[in-house]
Amino acid sequence: MRTKHFICFFAFAVCIRFASAQDSLATVKEQDSSIVLAKDSVRKIIFQPDAKRAGLLSALMPGMGQVYNRQYWKVPIVYAVMGTAIYFIVHNNNEYNRYRKAYVSRLANPNSVDEFTGILNINGIKQYQDEAKKNMDLMTVLTVVVYAGQIMEAISGAHLRNFDISKDLTMQIRPVITPINTFGVGLVMNFKR
Repeated sequence: MRTKHFICFFAFAVCIRFASAQDSLATVKEQDSSIVLAKDSVRKIIFQPDAKRAGLLSALMPGMGQVYNRQYWKVPIVYAVMGTAIYFIVHNNNEYNRYRKAYVSRLANPNSVDEFTGILNINGIKQYQDEAKKNMDLMTVLTVVVYAGQIMEAISGAHLRNFDISKDLTMQIRPVITPINTFGVGLVMNFKR
């Protein structure tokens, strides 16, 4: 049990560390976390989320960082993955308890009657009990990883919210002339400035 608490605490501390280490020098912050662009004398306000706030909101409630980033389509994905993982934790816990009850009953009295009488012997019950416990522990770790992953996704989503993805990013193969007056084929990459 201490290991689970340590893993949860460690994942949370790592996520908070990433959130505080990601101060971007490239973003221009004005009041209300927005960027004001002036183009053709038209002022347009573009929302620029704060990565620390997005990470904190996701840590407090899964999916809230994505809502803060205005990436609403990611919230059902977060809840579907987290809900599936939690469902399997509960399912494997119930299976573990069923096999555990039968196993303890058979250890106390080898002739006891349980739901597995005539189906499984005591070694089979022990094997299924151990498998259910292993699956439950694995799903618990997976849930922690998914929880930490959605926090990191909210942080990176806030950083990359206004990342320039334009059609001017091109790569072409063209003939080129080298400095020593020879011809060749070169890879030309154009970046928007």
